[in-house]
Amino acid sequence: PEKYSLTDKQVGIDVGVADLAILSNGLKYPSFDNSYFEKKAKVWQRKYARRRHLAKLLVLQDRNKKVLCPRSLESFTNWQKAQKSKAKCQAKAANQRRDYLHKLTTNLVKQYDVIAIEDLKTKNLQKNHHLAKSIANASRRMFRQMLEYKCEWYGKKLIAVDPKNTSRICS
Repeated sequence: PEKYSLTDKQVGIDVGVADLAILSNGLKYPSFDNSYFEKKAKVWQRKYARRRHLAKLLVLQDRNKKVLCPRSLESFTNWQKAQKSKAKCQAKAANQRRDYLHKLTTNLVKQYDVIAIEDLKTKNLQKNHHLAKSIANASRRMFRQMLEYKCEWYGKKLIAVDPKNTSRICS
């Protein structure tokens, strides 16, 4: 890739829960909102579970009745259709999240020469069960990886800062 021109600008990025990234100049980038596809995937997950359960019951009935030609679980297409629909919804949400992160990181790398970001351990943050879903949805690790390789590609500098005392507001 061709190198972007140097802008002599620097920025610090605070990765948060409510917003994906808050820049040191006050600019906020919201977390990706996938509530629409999440709801659709939840509906299809319920349909999939119900249809699979009913198919298993019918397979067991055939086995117990000792039918000459018992049905197998693969012969039921309804639960397979539900599985495919659920997978499509989940894949669409993942693709849109990835696209959002690509656009965001490319924009940041174009605008700034030096980017400082918190070196957060996402695994430790996800131990808090109240915040785990929003943290996982934000894809902080993917955001960081994209920033790393794009900075390397375009000749920019990325600095990982120890997260200790980064969110503290001094008196």
